[in-house]
Amino acid sequence: MAGRAVLIRFGNILVLLNLVIMKTHITILSAVLSGFTLLACSNVVKQEILPQGQDNIAAPLDSLNPLITDEITRPVKADPSFSWAPKPGTVDLGGLKTTMGNEPVMMVIGEARAAGYRDGGLYRQGQLTSYPNLVARQMGLANFEQGLFSKEEGNGTGYFEQDSRFNIPSWSKVTNNLAFDNDKTKEMRPFPGGFVHNISVPGNGISKYDLNLNVLYNEVIAFERTSPLPASALTANYLWTTGLVPLALINRIIPAEKRNVWTHLEEMKPDIGIIDLNTDVYTIADISGGENGLLGPREVVQERLAIDYFRKKKAKYIYMTVPDVLDFPYFKWFTLKKLTNRTNRPIYSVWGSKSVLADNSTIFLPTVNVINVLQGKGFETLEEQDVILPSEISKPEWHNDSEVAAYAKEFGHPLVDFYGVYKKIINGDYVSDDGFRIDPSYPNGNFFSSDGIHPTAIGQAVLANEVIKVLNKSYQAKIPLINVGMFAAEMEKVK
Repeated sequence: MAGRAVLIRFGNILVLLNLVIMKTHITILSAVLSGFTLLACSNVVKQEILPQGQDNIAAPLDSLNPLITDEITRPVKADPSFSWAPKPGTVDLGGLKTTMGNEPVMMVIGEARAAGYRDGGLYRQGQLTSYPNLVARQMGLANFEQGLFSKEEGNGTGYFEQDSRFNIPSWSKVTNNLAFDNDKTKEMRPFPGGFVHNISVPGNGISKYDLNLNVLYNEVIAFERTSPLPASALTANYLWTTGLVPLALINRIIPAEKRNVWTHLEEMKPDIGIIDLNTDVYTIADISGGENGLLGPREVVQERLAIDYFRKKKAKYIYMTVPDVLDFPYFKWFTLKKLTNRTNRPIYSVWGSKSVLADNSTIFLPTVNVINVLQGKGFETLEEQDVILPSEISKPEWHNDSEVAAYAKEFGHPLVDFYGVYKKIINGDYVSDDGFRIDPSYPNGNFFSSDGIHPTAIGQAVLANEVIKVLNKSYQAKIPLINVGMFAAEMEKVK
């Protein structure tokens, strides 16, 4: 498959990249370039929405995102009351208390889930119901700063609502009350509220922590304007904060005069740390067509930098395992049976110079070509980025065992087993301590948000409770659990 060489400068370092949409080391490419490799040719064409035969398939709003059907406006979602949360200073924090008796400072280094990303976007209510913020409230921390979008800009990056008019997964895009100063470059105004404790950014933002953000951001904007990727490279409906948005979110919460994120963090003295990394790396790799191999060295290095940061600061920190992202509904929307019922012929996919017959183990992604097959428009031979073959599946078990658990054994920090929690939820076996059943079904369940990848507010409360259980056990604290049933009832009022 043809590619093209691009010379990009990070600060004083020149990097030559051969941009090829293939399945070799796409994780490393995503980690370095997720800020601009997936957005460049946004050819948005408004079309009339018409049923397509008996399947009632949507005509796309965006020719590169075939399942986005419309642009809509929505009021900014109301803030939860949190009236049920403990009052500041009333919780027995056990070994998490500071020696001076001050409120402990909790810092979070994470990705989309820890930021509160859901429904294909980051917005104010999602930030407020992120599991780190819920944990902070249950701990009675008054000063945990999320970097919230204002109520006027509360729809943040925009997000997606499911469009029930069609019989395939379809969404309308919310485009009002956004936080962008400049929609073309996705620039955002600096956050006015001081130091942010939740430094979590969708799309593996931590891979950019050691880069000069201002130089990088400005040069990426210039690159986008002059060197867009071809439309053929942008076939997937990512439901993901791509393009310049991850960089804009970092720049929004890090002062412009700082050289990079690590320089900024060095000025802080956290007492408690949360590390939640690499779920985005696996997700992006699979969304892009699979990753035949393990995480690239850049991700492991960044993971270790986060651990070293908290150890250097003598913070008590916890670390999350990575869920099996291919369990997520996003990767189960299309089946061989559904597609062959449409074509009545075998379906093949390209793998290098070979054509591989698709079978029930093939994972079909929501790309233009797959939608064309579903619409009866041909393309019975799919491209590499349209499918994930069994040989391309990179499962996170190895990473959890050889990296996450190994670090925990070496340094003695507690683990929160998100891998196991997600498995229990997806198997339908999870009931909260207050008796609330968690439903993993899609689209009508209560754990996965509309993008089929990220948790709902209820899902975030479940994860928050799992974190609290580990903090209580590991540090002899008595942080109360969230009553998930009561929380769900409140979220129903402000949805």
